Amino acid sequence: MENNFYLIGVGGQGVISLGQILADYALEEGERVKFFKEVGMAQRGGPAHSEVRMGEVFGSRIPPLSADLVVVMELAEGLKTLELVKPGGMVILNKKKIYPLDLMVHPEKYPKEEEIAYLFEEAGARLFWIDAGEIANEVGLPLAENIVLLGVITYLASLDKEIILAVLKKNIPYEVEKNMAAFDRGYKIAEENIAEKEKGEA
Repeated sequence: MENNFYLIGVGGQGVISLGQILADYALEEGERVKFFKEVGMAQRGGPAHSEVRMGEVFGSRIPPLSADLVVVMELAEGLKTLELVKPGGMVILNKKKIYPLDLMVHPEKYPKEEEIAYLFEEAGARLFWIDAGEIANEVGLPLAENIVLLGVITYLASLDKEIILAVLKKNIPYEVEKNMAAFDRGYKIAEENIAEKEKGEA
């Protein structure tokens, strides 16, 4: 079975480390895995993305209309993935806006949330909104935005929670309790959100 994850954001958000955790998870599960990362000027706040392909896949890059799950860590950057998301695929939208230099003086030109949502919905994607930064701050670890999102991914993609947590501890052995709390919050928010949707559709 093929499972394609596309993660995008900017440098400093943990896009690459999140991809590495997912790739290591696949290996622990005994799956074939391809991991591609692109950092460029990421250390200076530039674009960053990673692609994780699990299962019977060929090549490290995700073809157009083939991403099962897209994780948008910075909203405007997410628009680059519109041609990649599979119709019916899931897009996790983190409510994070990092204005590039040319927009700092004209923030009104930054795409509005409803515009971004419309474009993804037109592409046939299912959307999941979350403010991972706020949650990371609440657990006392602002850098754990990506770990909050890992919790969401784990639930939405039906990954093995215990294996993911074991891999997380290996990859991020510091501030373990706070990272676990960040993961747990993301996981529970996803669980509650999906349960609420299913209840509303019943």
